Amino acid sequence: MKKIKSAAFAIVSSALVIGSVVSCSLNDFTKLLGGSTSVSKPTLSFKDIAINSLDTEGVTFKCNYSVTNPYNVSVSISKVAADITCNGNAFTSLTANEGVSLAAKGTKSNTFNFKVPYDSLINFAKSYSASKTSLPFNVKGTVGLDLSRVTSLTNKTLSLPFNKTVNAPVVKPSFTLSSPKLVLPTTSEIVSAFKNSGMSATQAAKVAANLVAGKSVDSSVFDNVNLNMKLNFNLGVSNSGSSAWSYLVKSCAIKTGDNSVISLDTANSAAITSSSGTVPVTATLNTLKFSKFIVQIINKSGTNPTFSLDSGISFPDLGSTSYPLSYSKAIPLSSFGLTKS
Repeated sequence: MKKIKSAAFAIVSSALVIGSVVSCSLNDFTKLLGGSTSVSKPTLSFKDIAINSLDTEGVTFKCNYSVTNPYNVSVSISKVAADITCNGNAFTSLTANEGVSLAAKGTKSNTFNFKVPYDSLINFAKSYSASKTSLPFNVKGTVGLDLSRVTSLTNKTLSLPFNKTVNAPVVKPSFTLSSPKLVLPTTSEIVSAFKNSGMSATQAAKVAANLVAGKSVDSSVFDNVNLNMKLNFNLGVSNSGSSAWSYLVKSCAIKTGDNSVISLDTANSAAITSSSGTVPVTATLNTLKFSKFIVQIINKSGTNPTFSLDSGISFPDLGSTSYPLSYSKAIPLSSFGLTKS
C-alpha cells in the first residue's frame, strides 16, 4: 500500500510545552511495587475523539481523556505523546508536556487536539480508493505522570497507554464570490429622492443621469437623500472531497472600509447536499446610512470591503452534528458592477 508523506502538523493547547521522558510502563510499575496488586495505581480513561472544528485549511479533532490519582498527594501530567496513523500509514505525531496538576484522590479531565489538512484527507483517500468517503485515523500514545511527590517513587514517572480511532470525512470545502452588483432604482425614483432632499429638478435629473451612466460622483451627492439600493451577488460553495455533506449558511455580512457592517440576506438559500451549489446573497443599502460605501462602489475607489460568513456543515455518514465553519474574503471594488432594477 502506498505510503503518503504528509506535511500536516499536530495542534495542541497553547499551554503545552516539550516534556520529560516517561521512565516506566504499567508492567514496570507493578514490578517496582514488588508485584503487589493491592497497591492502587493511577488510571487513564480515554473517552473519545471527535471533530472539534473546521476552518478553511482542515479539520481539527479533539481528544478527551481523564486521569484518576489514587494517592494522598498531588501528581502531575509530565508528557502526552502520540503517533497518528491512517490505515497503518504514518500521518503525524505529537509530543507535549501539559504540566497539569492532579489533586490528591482526584480525577482530572483534559484534552489535546490535532489537525488534518483537507489536502491530506483527499490524498490519503486517493491512495486507497477514489470513492473512499471516510478515513480511520488511529491515535496511539501515552500520558506520562510525574510521581516524584509519592513516597518511594521519587524521580519516577508512569506511562499510561491509550489507543483510539476516529473516522474523518474526506472533505474539502471552498468558496467563490461572483457577480457583485449594485442595483440602482429607476431613474424616476432617483430623481424624486434627490428632489425630496432639496435639490432642484434640473440638478436632480442631471445627477440621476450620471448615476445611471455609471459616471463618478462626489461623496456629498447623497447628503440628506433617502434612497434604497440593492446589493446582489452569488456565493459559490463546493466540496472537492468524496464525503457526503450538508452545507448551510447561517449568517453573513460585509464590513465596509469605514467599518460599517451590512447584514446580508440569505433567506432564499437552502442546504447544499450536492458537490457544489450557489447561495444568492442580497442586502438593501439606504443612502442615509451607507452613502459612503455606495459612492465607493460607483467610483470603484477606496478600501475594499470584506465578506464574512458563519455556516454549518454536517456529515450524514458520521452523524447529524453540525460543525461551524467561518470564512472571510476581501471583495475588490473593481469587481462590482452597476445595473438598473
